[in-house]
Formats: sequence, structure tokens, C-alpha cells
Amino acid sequence: MPMLDNVIEDIAGRFNLGAKAGPLVREVVQLVTGSPGGIGGFIDRFKAAGLGSQVASWLGRTDGAVPTAPQVEQALGSNVLGGIANRLGLPSGLVAAAIGYLTPKVIGQMTPGGVIPSGVAPWVSSFLGQTQAMPRPVEQVAPVAMHVLREEPHLGRWLIPLLAGLGVLGLLWYLLSGINPPSVERTATAPAAVPAPAAVATVPAHLAINNDEGVITYSGTVHDEATRTAVVDSLKAVFGASKVKGDIAIDANAGPARWVVNLRSALEHLKTPGVQAVFDGDSLKVGGMVADSDRDGILNSLRPLFGTSLALGALSDRVGDLVANATSRTEGALSSLRPGFSATDVVNVLNQSIINFPSNSADIPAISKTLLDRAAGAIKQLPQGTVIEIAGYTDTNGDPASNLQLSQQRAEAVKAALVQAGVDPGMLVAKGYGNANPVAANDTLEGRLRNRRIEYRVAKSA
Repeated sequence: MPMLDNVIEDIAGRFNLGAKAGPLVREVVQLVTGSPGGIGGFIDRFKAAGLGSQVASWLGRTDGAVPTAPQVEQALGSNVLGGIANRLGLPSGLVAAAIGYLTPKVIGQMTPGGVIPSGVAPWVSSFLGQTQAMPRPVEQVAPVAMHVLREEPHLGRWLIPLLAGLGVLGLLWYLLSGINPPSVERTATAPAAVPAPAAVATVPAHLAINNDEGVITYSGTVHDEATRTAVVDSLKAVFGASKVKGDIAIDANAGPARWVVNLRSALEHLKTPGVQAVFDGDSLKVGGMVADSDRDGILNSLRPLFGTSLALGALSDRVGDLVANATSRTEGALSSLRPGFSATDVVNVLNQSIINFPSNSADIPAISKTLLDRAAGAIKQLPQGTVIEIAGYTDTNGDPASNLQLSQQRAEAVKAALVQAGVDPGMLVAKGYGNANPVAANDTLEGRLRNRRIEYRVAKSA
């Protein structure tokens, strides 16, 4: 398919994959279509990892939000990524990053019109069929024998009758050997049964849980129906049947879910809104949109339940991932602006970004400085006379007067960065609004992050 050819060419250069770009794209397509539940089941794994908003941007489009490598590992599991890396001879970190970049593009092409299909489109089957091995040729034995007979006519003249006679004698021996003499008792002995080889676990038992303000989304893979029932029953008992949604696949190759014995007790400690937990084989990681202190408290409460049977740890930095994804999405949108774009177009793009200022500080992080350099390039192309307001906001923590001053300092810091990148100062105005006009509840980490924001508005259009 031309579109996939473009994707292969893109990642070959972007990730320096060379000839391995095509096989990696096929691995991703096979992973998507081969997941339990098909495309929808694959997407659910990312939703369960807390990426619901990103997944929504993938459907029917190829410029959706790109998940980071840690998010891909959280959704798919380290074993899956490690298997792909081993097959292709690539570092697992590189594979995770490349799959994160590929996934929105592949899903976008598989969901035309933003609709998840129930089956696999013909073009997908055709693409995967390109790698199927050709059938092995059947060894030609008989023609060789005939060739020998043709080369040796005298030999064939007596060899064929001889073979026929031997065949008759063999038939007579077979018939006569079936008649038992009356004095001899024949006892048939059944061949010893060969035990079937025991199934070897090739994937770890997996369960991902995301607590979104009390609504639990889950996904996973376990060995049998009894384990799946135990997991679902535990979720419903702790959170309520109406508050849980998701699916768990059954895979005979999945290893034992040793954590299921204490799962119900563990779930009691996962009621904090925004928390995420991933059971993967013999490990349990906790994180999500919760403060570090809350995450560490949850881990400490879980340790007595599992002792040394599970390795406990923290998931990747959720806030850092949100900022990185928003930055990547904004940079991509800036690059996609069409010639003749307006100030409104630029403002709409910039409002997708997140600048995560340090606490009580107006210092702009390095990742956001790079973004502002690119934003300056777009602003400089706007008509003379255009004025864009840079509005600064804080969350509700702290003194309102101090927050107003801090928001002004942050807005001015953004203006200074844009001016330093070449924007005419007359095109920009900075204003702080403190904790006014919150866009989310301030009682969650994610809500406070959203409220600590920089907004862009068109104050004057040329």
C-alpha cells in the first residue's frame, strides 16, 4: 500500500532503521490485527494504560498524539517489545519509541471515518501476505528412478519382474502371518503412550488498571477462564460492577498469575483517583496522575501483601509524559500549518501545548523553550499589526495575590522567549490572571496541571 510505503520510508530515516523499517511495520500491523478482540482489543490496551484521550486522536487520522516509549511498554508489556526487538535485532528502547510513532499512523489507516472495523480490511491482509513463505517444492524421486531404467534397458528388463515377484511373496507372508497356530497364544501389546510435552509459558500474565475518578478501566491476559473470572470478580467487588469496564484475554501460553490470590486486597489500596497499576508477570508497578508521595504510600501499603513474590516499582513519570506528548503534538501541528495560515490557526495550535513550570517559578523548561522557538517561526509569518495575548494562569494552591504575580511572571517569561526567538515585541502582550477561570478541578494532580497553563488569544488581527 502506498501509505504504508510512505510510513516505512519515514521511520527508516527517522529512527535509522534502514532495511528493518519494513519488517517493523509488519510486526506492528500483525500485533494490531492479532490482538484478542482485533483492532478494538489492541486499542483497549492503550486505554487501560490511561491513554484514552490519545487513542481518540488516532481514529481516522494519521497525525494523532504519539505515545512515549514508556507508555508503549506500559500498554503492550516488556515481553512483547522484547520479542519484537529480538526478532529484528534492534534495541528494545528503539523498538518502543518507533512503535509509539507508528501506532497512531497504522491505527489511523485501519479506522477510516473514525470507525473501528469488526474485521481486517483486504489491504491489510494483502500487506501481511507479502511476507508469507512460499511452499517448499516437493522432492522429485520417481523421475530419477525412471531415468535410471531408461539409461539401463537390460537392467530394467529383469529388474521389474523381480520386484513384482518380491511384492507377491511379501503379500503371501502378510496373509499367512495373520493365522495363529492353535497352540500359540498371541498377545497384542499396545505401544506405550508418549506424554504430551508440557506447555511452556511464553507471555507473562498481565493486568493493567486505570482509576479515572473512580471509573476503572482494565485489560490483560491470563492463562484460563478461572483466573479471568477471579480478576473480574475482584474488580467488581471492590469498585462496584457499574464502575468497571474492560476485557481480559485468555492465552494458553500465559504464565501463572500469582498475584491473583491477593488481588482483591491490593485493589483496596488503588482507590486514589488517577492511580494506575500494572501487574506483569512477577512485577507490579504503580503510578499515574497521582503525586509522588501518594504513589509511594500505595507501594508501601502493597508490600506486606506480596512480600518478595512480586517486584514492586513506580511507573514512568505521568506528568512528564503528558508534557512530552503535548509538545510533540503541537510541534507536528505547527509543521502542518498550510501556507496563508491565520493568527487564529496559530493560537489554536499553541493552545494544545503544556508548559510545566517548576513550583513557584517562572523558569521555562528546556523542552518548552524548543517549542517556543518553533512557535516564533509561525508567529513571525503573520501579517503586521497582529497582536497575540499570552495569558498566564495558576492553580488554586497558595495565596491568590502571590498566584496573580506568579502568573504575570510566567506570561512575561513566555513573551521574552518568543522575542528572543525573533518575534516583534509589538505583536505580543503578556497578562497574568492568577487562579481565575479554572478549566479543571483543582483536587487532582492532572487538574492542577491543566489549570497551571499558558493560553494564547488573538488580541488584534491585521
